[in-house]
Amino acid sequence: MSMRRILVLLAVAVTSGILPGQQTYPPQYGYPPAPQQGYPPQQQGYPPQPQGYPPQPQAQAPQEANGAPDEPGQPVARLGVINGEASVRRGDSGDWVAAALNAPLMAGDSVSVGPNGSAELQLDYGNFVRLSGETEMRISDLENGRNQIQIARGLVTYRVLRDSPTQSEISTPAVAVRPVHASAVRVEVAPDGSTRIIVRHGDADVFTQKGTEHIHEGNMMLVRGSPDDPEYQIVYAPARDGWDNWSDQRDAYIEGAQSNRHLSQDIQGGQDLDAAGRWGYDPAYGNVWTPTVSPTWAPYRDGQWVWEDYYGWTWVDYQPWGWAPFHYGSWYFRTGFGWSWFPGARYGHNWWRPAMVGFFGFGGGVGFGVGFGFGNVGWVPLAPFEVFHPWYGRGWYGGRGVLVAGRVGVVNNVNIYNTYRNARFANGVTAVSAQDFQRGVFRNRIGVDRMQLQQASLVRGAVPITPSANNLRFSDRPASAATPRGEISNQRFFSRMQTPGGAATARVPFAQQQAAVRSAVGERAPAQTFGGYRGGSAPAQQGEWQRFGRPPTAAVPNPQQRAQPNGAWNRFGSPQPAPQGSAPERSVPLRSAPQRSAPSYQRPAPSYGGRPTYGGGYRPVPEPGHQRTAPAPSYQRSAPAPGGNRGGGGGGHANNSNHGGRR
Repeated sequence: MSMRRILVLLAVAVTSGILPGQQTYPPQYGYPPAPQQGYPPQQQGYPPQPQGYPPQPQAQAPQEANGAPDEPGQPVARLGVINGEASVRRGDSGDWVAAALNAPLMAGDSVSVGPNGSAELQLDYGNFVRLSGETEMRISDLENGRNQIQIARGLVTYRVLRDSPTQSEISTPAVAVRPVHASAVRVEVAPDGSTRIIVRHGDADVFTQKGTEHIHEGNMMLVRGSPDDPEYQIVYAPARDGWDNWSDQRDAYIEGAQSNRHLSQDIQGGQDLDAAGRWGYDPAYGNVWTPTVSPTWAPYRDGQWVWEDYYGWTWVDYQPWGWAPFHYGSWYFRTGFGWSWFPGARYGHNWWRPAMVGFFGFGGGVGFGVGFGFGNVGWVPLAPFEVFHPWYGRGWYGGRGVLVAGRVGVVNNVNIYNTYRNARFANGVTAVSAQDFQRGVFRNRIGVDRMQLQQASLVRGAVPITPSANNLRFSDRPASAATPRGEISNQRFFSRMQTPGGAATARVPFAQQQAAVRSAVGERAPAQTFGGYRGGSAPAQQGEWQRFGRPPTAAVPNPQQRAQPNGAWNRFGSPQPAPQGSAPERSVPLRSAPQRSAPSYQRPAPSYGGRPTYGGGYRPVPEPGHQRTAPAPSYQRSAPAPGGNRGGGGGGHANNSNHGGRR
């Protein structure tokens, strides 16, 4: 057989799939030739990815209505678990509102949890913050690749569940804590500023202006004294309690979710889809998810529109699983199955969006705060591959996030029935009066007939309705008075994290946002104490406190942490004294993942009662192996609301903060 014939046969074998070769994907997907790191390859038994996808209008360098490219916006955290009472203080207005599942939180927002409660925030694909009862926390910085939270009081567990390049910091009045790689770090701050740091998994670095110390898994650091010169002890961590067990259950629930196999790493909230629906295969789109809901259910009906600076009108869905399907991907009506969600390309980028809908206006009878002459506002979920026209981002906001006048467009006499495919299906169109929209009342839905759909006004860009204070709420419930509401703006927080340019990003005051919208649409403006640490044993009363950065009587160059004799206290940045006698055998319970549990929103509040107790007292612990010196100190105050700077900068600057709560 000639060499030419052999080469021809090999080429045929590769292209036909007999031999492995470069797989060709539909051009609109832009798939890489290999799976993205962190996801398994195509599972055996699943059908291959379809090749006959419908054409995607924006396949080549998608351009939106305002000419801006499709790109990520400001990072947003998800409030994904709430047990008991919780409130949010908004960073743009300073208002306290009731917390709600699926509330979008941004840098400058604060979360407060009432007694016996708990909550969980997902900051990105791999970083989670869990708050115990009587805890107040502020998101001081939230950028791509950088997260920082400030703990004014209470107990949190910062969980890095998946390794990522994101730099994270837990800032307290006395120290800054940085989780190292995949880790679970428990931080508790008492009213007097004294702090416990327990590393349940992985490692953590603790920074002060005097120096840096390292904590290994199974150990605990106690910090007390002045923030300018604190002292510390490192001892064995106490036994696990109810709070740690609940956190482990959350880990198992998230890691055991099967839905994440179908989703890009950009998509958050996929862990809640398993129990709420089923995955199927549609030859037109590939893997799609269908929720278990009533026959009359339709997307973007059971929830409300909330105003968020930068993003403007943002959908908050009332379903416990209502995060991923309403901020990523698109919906369509699947014959024989009902409404189904197509998450989009698994290996491409999937940016978070405030909602994937198209807006339109119709009817008369407008009032104050409503522009362009229609009295009702409707919306339709976008079907797969329909062009998304954003109403936020660079094209709609100026350099400081202010809405630019003239960036609102309405096209009159447009046939919505022909423009959006989902408008042709039952309950695919949702509408309320413009006044109810502005008042934040979305339960009074109105019907839209086909004649109205054929003569509606298509909205391209921002909806011409000026937001009111009612649109800042995530639900109809008032904020709970039981949640802590300390003046976090008057507290100092130590930070080592340096923000780009040395200044934190500012939130735009809500009043300024209102004025910008009015200008754009041509309107006129209308005239308890903790008693020390919770539960648990008191720190050892014997021995000496040590100062960070000061040399002790002797140094021990041992890479493993050694026991500190008689509960000795140390100064940050200094080697620790040699142990007296032999260290006791380390006895830390092994961490075991519990069985996967039902979604947390179906579970009662944890049994720890908001005040977990520590068992076993304190045990001596090994000494840190390396000593490190921290950079120049950087105390900061959180930014005042509205309009102040986000905290988290470091570099010695101070800023002040305020906080910001559904049904």
